[in-house]
Amino acid sequence: MHPSEVWPRASTDGVVTREEAHVLKRQSILDLHSGALSMGKQFVNIYRYFGDQISEVFTQEDFQLYRNVRERIQAIIAETFGLDPTLLYLTKPTFFSRINSTIAKTQHDEYWHPHIDKVTYGSFDYTSLLYLSDYGSDFTGGRFIFMDENANRTVEPRAGRVSFFSSGTENLHRVEKVEWGTRFAITVSFTCDPAHGISDPAMP
Repeated sequence: MHPSEVWPRASTDGVVTREEAHVLKRQSILDLHSGALSMGKQFVNIYRYFGDQISEVFTQEDFQLYRNVRERIQAIIAETFGLDPTLLYLTKPTFFSRINSTIAKTQHDEYWHPHIDKVTYGSFDYTSLLYLSDYGSDFTGGRFIFMDENANRTVEPRAGRVSFFSSGTENLHRVEKVEWGTRFAITVSFTCDPAHGISDPAMP
């Protein structure tokens, strides 16, 4: 297939299991890269906060699962778009999102506005979302909407489902407001520029 004929997005339920998604959901208040832990309205550095006791909070297996899932997502993106996986680099920010029906307190909390990832995050070339909860049973609203010229295309979140797409203007998108429940997801993104690459998180 010629690269120009490649559809700029896809989703799959065959890369991450629902069980793995549920394990990752337990980590969903933590940015494993920075150690930033949400505690009330502030962030603390979990590595400094817990010190040597960090292994009692997160295990080596937690970090290994995250790395394994990231590698699988990287591989499916490369396969789908005809890329060399070794020339895709993890980039930041990689983050967990936890969205509910709470009224937004700041403009930053207004997640539902249409946007283009490459504009918002300059390093992004390919974006993926790994969903950790189910539309319809864990929450309503919160579907992912690609805003195409002719019609919108919708992805319904499901634990273990991975949606991935090129990060440019061809994939303008938004997220519906969550009506009830809580929507959990992880955003994992990749760059083709090694200067913007980051390493996987690891136990300190």
